[in-house]
Amino acid sequence: MRIKDLPKIDRPREKLAIYAFAVLIILGIGIWIGRSGTDQSITEKTQQTADIASNIGDNVVNENKENNLDSSKNDEGQPIESPAINSTRSVKIARVLDGDTIEIEGGERVRYLGINAPESGQPFSTEATRENERLVAGRVVNLEFDVQTQDRYGRLLAYIWVGNMLVNEEIIKNGYAVSETIQPNVKYQDLILKAQEEARTACRGLWAGLCSQKPESSCIEIVNINADAPGNDNENKNGEWIEIKNTCSQAISMKSWLLKDSSASNKYEFSDFTLEGLKSVIIYSGCGANTQNKLYWQCPEGQYAVWNNTGDHAFLYDASDNLITEYQY
Repeated sequence: MRIKDLPKIDRPREKLAIYAFAVLIILGIGIWIGRSGTDQSITEKTQQTADIASNIGDNVVNENKENNLDSSKNDEGQPIESPAINSTRSVKIARVLDGDTIEIEGGERVRYLGINAPESGQPFSTEATRENERLVAGRVVNLEFDVQTQDRYGRLLAYIWVGNMLVNEEIIKNGYAVSETIQPNVKYQDLILKAQEEARTACRGLWAGLCSQKPESSCIEIVNINADAPGNDNENKNGEWIEIKNTCSQAISMKSWLLKDSSASNKYEFSDFTLEGLKSVIIYSGCGANTQNKLYWQCPEGQYAVWNNTGDHAFLYDASDNLITEYQY
């Protein structure tokens, strides 16, 4: 079983660890230098290095205070309490961060449940952000919570209501995000999946590429994903793979095409690769020697495998950022 999405490193604490390591080095150098002198010089030099270490520690403490790094408090320094399961809360939108994330007054961030909008730099990310702004910017909205009310980054997880409109559903329906069901938060799963099918059928937003393909592009399909490698996926990355097939007889160049999962962290860009007619290519999640029918996602290998065992969504874009094919499991 792979653990793909572990909590991100707390940067302030990471910085503190680096400072602590630097302190140890400074102390060691001070003592080593001191050995060449008298006992008195050893004492003096050790004291000097101790003073340096103290100053570093004070700087870290002061920096943490200045940046209000206590994640249990909001911008005003007031304690943040986790919302109750299935509760609601009326809030004012301070700013829209992207297609599925907002910041509310007080500094808390809210991640929309049930959907996943393109991240910065990905096709349709700008359009998704603008759509979210159109729907909620500057408004007072109601947050509705499900079973899990916060994620591992401390963000609130919620459905957003503007009057009788479920914003999560509306963004999906207009084609600016895809469904992302994360158990146990499934309260509006059926509504969101229905909205996605409507957007896909109508070729709205990010689905438009499926309706305006060049004839040769329609030949390329994602036909299978083997997400669960034998054993620990992170230690057996090549045990998971995705298969892409050319269903037509002519060869098709996939140079600069982009393959990605539902997150922004896993992306594979094809180099000067051509998929022969009526052939398939397997893209393994680890590292190896590329051939005409085998490609490798991570060389050198990253820490984690690519595909979530519990469900994921693959997207393949051509060199002009048109969506060519997608596969959800």
